[in-house]
Amino acid sequence: MALDMKAYFDSIPKAQRYLLIGLIVVGVLTGYYFLMNPLWEEKGRHEASLEKLQVDLQQKQLIAANRPKLEAEIKVLEKELADALVRLPEEKEIPKLLTQVNTLGQQNGLEFLLFRPGATAKKGFYAEVPVEMRVEGQYHALGSFLDRVSKLERIVNVSDIRVTPLQAQAQRADRADRSIVADLKATTYTFLEKGGSASAPAK
Repeated sequence: MALDMKAYFDSIPKAQRYLLIGLIVVGVLTGYYFLMNPLWEEKGRHEASLEKLQVDLQQKQLIAANRPKLEAEIKVLEKELADALVRLPEEKEIPKLLTQVNTLGQQNGLEFLLFRPGATAKKGFYAEVPVEMRVEGQYHALGSFLDRVSKLERIVNVSDIRVTPLQAQAQRADRADRSIVADLKATTYTFLEKGGSASAPAK
């Protein structure tokens, strides 16, 4: 049979023989393409999926490796928040705190010409309680008062300080120990519970 095929093949003209070989090659390549191309596409999809899974795995491994550090940082932040909240007076403590500020001024030789709490302003989870003040006294007494206020356990922020010399005509005999008048604003803060409220302190 092999001899017959060889003899048959030899009997075909050379041009037709090349054409037949070409057709066979094209047929084989075409069949290979249609059979293998879906397999290559599937292989590409699997490789893409594998790469995505490897990236996800690396991210999860990184998170797992950093978890103890992140948990420690969260604990530190929680403690700092708790410490900060301790320094925010509760609403019921505001009048007492303002009285304490007033007393500090008097202890340092200042006379309050104005001590006016303003409207409470909500700022999210906390509220600001501003107080407008005007005092007379010596410059060093004002400095000592501000220093003692800054060291209070509760947060009291003093701003908008305007100091002017006491007018000569205002320096009567009973005010000879005063040289300046100062306008300033003291602001304290109160923590608002979720859904809570803060009202302005009693004037």
